[in-house]
Amino acid sequence: MSLSCRQSLVRLARKYDALIITDDVYDFLQWPTSNISFASSMNKAVLPRLVDIDRTLEPVPEKESFGNAMSNGSFSKIAGPGVRTGWAEGTEKFTYGLSQCGSSRSGGAPSQLTATIVCELLKNGDLERHIKDKLCPAYKRRYEIMMKTIREYLVPLGVRVGEVSFGEKEVFGGYFVWIELPKGVGAEDVSVMARESEGLIVAPGKIFEVSGDDSVRFENSIRLCFSWEEEADLEEGVKRLARVVKEAAEGNFASNKTNEKELKNDLGEFR
Repeated sequence: MSLSCRQSLVRLARKYDALIITDDVYDFLQWPTSNISFASSMNKAVLPRLVDIDRTLEPVPEKESFGNAMSNGSFSKIAGPGVRTGWAEGTEKFTYGLSQCGSSRSGGAPSQLTATIVCELLKNGDLERHIKDKLCPAYKRRYEIMMKTIREYLVPLGVRVGEVSFGEKEVFGGYFVWIELPKGVGAEDVSVMARESEGLIVAPGKIFEVSGDDSVRFENSIRLCFSWEEEADLEEGVKRLARVVKEAAEGNFASNKTNEKELKNDLGEFR
């Protein structure tokens, strides 16, 4: 989300006194897509989180303000997959209210041992160095491999890639690339065909829709993950997807529909 959109969203929340709850852990994984120095750009985030914008956007909230944004993060995305410990971040008044909930007052955290380890990683700076020196460079390399292959094999077929430049902020981050298939090529059909003919698992946009809300549909959208597979496999995966998209665009498609639960199981959500 661009900086201007983030600011507009915070202003809208303030106007209606609403609370924005953000699952924004990927905002800690950012890298520039322009030619600016990578090392220097990692000293601070290229794009601020919504909770940071809410703290600093004029008019700056008073100290006693409840706030209109909170960050709901997880160390499993930035420290290690098995670190099932998270945090909630907001204004002082808001976080104090959370701290008085029964789950916090009775135990403090679901895992005191893991929380203690994470606390040490934060205090000695190891987690910050891990993100800056290990995660972001590794994900940047994987992202660049996938994007290069997408431009070479998918773009000529009419596939469009999600936005990666936000005005003066040329930045990307997270684990995923969002693509739009050519008109008339359904994402669910491509997902099933990729699984059956190429042994490739991709996530169709439909599973990211809000149930019951028909105002936003992702029938031609696919989410690709570059964080899971090894670097050497990313190019091959995109090449396989290109073969499927080409076949689907030519109408050479016949398959049984895969139900959503089976698909999510393939993606690891029910394991």
